Amino acid sequence: MDIEGKRGIMPCRRQFGAWRETAGCLRQVKNNNYEEPDNMNLLSNLVLGGMTCLLLVLPVLAQEADLVLRNGVVWTVDDNNPRGEAIASLGDKIVYVGSDAGVEQYIGPDTRVVDLGGKLVTPGFNDNHVHFESTGRLLYGLSLLDISDQAGFVGRIRDVHERYAPGTWIVGGDWSAYETWAAGDIGEAGRQVNPDDLYGNLFLPNKEMIDDFTRDRPVLVRRFDRKVYLANSAALERAGIGPGTPDPPGISVERSAAGEPTGALFNPVSGAVESTVLVRDNVRTLFRNLIPEPSRDQRIAETLEAWKKMASVGVTSYCDITSNPVYVDIYREMREKDLMTARVRYRPPLDKWEYMSGLGIRIGFGDEWIRFGAVKAWIDGIMGNSSARFYEPYTHNPASRGIWRDIMFPFERSPDNPEEMQSRLERLALDADNAGIQLTVHAIGDEANGYLMDMLERIIEKNGDKDRRFRLVHAQVMTDRDIERGGRMKIVAEVQPYHTSDDMRWMEERIGRDRSRGAYAFRRLWDSGAIVSFGTDSPGTNASRYFLNPMLGLYAAVTRKTLSGQPEGGWFPQEKITIEEAIRAYTLNTAYAGFEENIKGSLEVGKLADFVILSDNLLTMDPDDIKDVAILMTVVGGKVVYEAQ
Repeated sequence: MDIEGKRGIMPCRRQFGAWRETAGCLRQVKNNNYEEPDNMNLLSNLVLGGMTCLLLVLPVLAQEADLVLRNGVVWTVDDNNPRGEAIASLGDKIVYVGSDAGVEQYIGPDTRVVDLGGKLVTPGFNDNHVHFESTGRLLYGLSLLDISDQAGFVGRIRDVHERYAPGTWIVGGDWSAYETWAAGDIGEAGRQVNPDDLYGNLFLPNKEMIDDFTRDRPVLVRRFDRKVYLANSAALERAGIGPGTPDPPGISVERSAAGEPTGALFNPVSGAVESTVLVRDNVRTLFRNLIPEPSRDQRIAETLEAWKKMASVGVTSYCDITSNPVYVDIYREMREKDLMTARVRYRPPLDKWEYMSGLGIRIGFGDEWIRFGAVKAWIDGIMGNSSARFYEPYTHNPASRGIWRDIMFPFERSPDNPEEMQSRLERLALDADNAGIQLTVHAIGDEANGYLMDMLERIIEKNGDKDRRFRLVHAQVMTDRDIERGGRMKIVAEVQPYHTSDDMRWMEERIGRDRSRGAYAFRRLWDSGAIVSFGTDSPGTNASRYFLNPMLGLYAAVTRKTLSGQPEGGWFPQEKITIEEAIRAYTLNTAYAGFEENIKGSLEVGKLADFVILSDNLLTMDPDDIKDVAILMTVVGGKVVYEAQ
């Protein structure tokens, strides 16, 4: 075990040398005054000279740490000092990583000392992709993703109703996400609906289930695919939908035999439940101006709930893909009140680059808690509803290759003129890159990823080769050629490994075995020279829930199995990476992706004291059990922000 100590002021191997230096000063004083006959004068010089030498060397002696963890396995992700037994922090910085013996000098009467009992310590996890606003809303508000029956549906809505302030709308939900395809099964064994059924024979709620306790509160919740919404009576009344009213344009209102709306509102669809390319969400459009923005108090409550969850799973930093400027001021307020428990890298949309540049914002703008400098754009859809853009048609839907998505309107529609969209994207990307702003662009299908590799080559040709760290967001399905090009251009592959466990359930059914070989190609991306960075994409899409827990991503990356352990040996097992590589992808590589590798991402003296204690040793345990590992303690900036009971 490498336990060479590191100290914040001086390496511990030099400690005795420092004392020898002190003694040498004393001897030198004595020699200089050897002929002085006055013994008192000699003593005075000795004392004063010795004190001077002591003052000179005091800064190199160990300072009392605030927190010391010892008797464990400290996995640093620092190639020069990969492993230790102990770690110490003072203020918000790491001051020591090394042996148990070496850390003793940092322990004082006020130091909190934690005996790890052999437990593993790693850097705090750095999530590369969190939709923070919707994550907070899902955690504090309503989640129906795993609900497909009346009891669960009513119970969840009642819970939120009792928690929300009077009059606040209850929205979202996404019920039945796992009713179309079982969460743990892969391939045809997981199919649970008739693929030729336009709406799917799924759970369909009605307003009578919830009207009795939500009479004074509007409720508008949706099924996972947004083909069906459920509105209670209060919401229907606000939308002007009643027994004698015509259906709103583009919406089918389900009615009883007497003409009374049941609350179910259907968007127009074409294609089967799992192969619809993209639904125009007319229900959302109808209600958009009726639903008030959440109050600031509610947003703050959602923010604190999201941070609480992050702390409990060991996430100490994250990239916020929210794009809602309201959160910049909330972050500011929470920081001023010393309530932040996770560091954030905020990522506005690409079309705001000029405004950012005018304010002087460049890569790295901000501080250790709140940082700017990158922008986000979209180019295609998602695998969950078969809207990701491919070179060839979908296997299960030969009429579609997916869509090109408008870069600034990700949820509503496919652009009317894809060529114009691509031209606009490239023009904005060139200008933002030239202004020193980092580019991050969403791409799922192989054609979308290929187009971005083409675009990046043109950007490099026009703006020159520099340390731009282009972030290819998701990089889900790539051709061999594009993997090679990505490595050559040193892209950051901003991937979310749990997608593998989730999407393998139906991936081959949608794009076939051959194209699936290029899905989540972590091993080949890593070996190509690309920087593989991990995160979650929390809270998920309208097809799946992506949890903040990094253990699910680590498990997926090293096993390539569903949560139920399928298939035996892993899905395309040649794309597995090691647990050491996976930890690096979730810590140092994500810090690198944000130009922050010099201040966080590894456990080194002088870096931010962001680290976690885990219940089990990820390095030696059975990979199949990684998903069940718990966080025992989370430390951010030297402060304990979570401790398991």
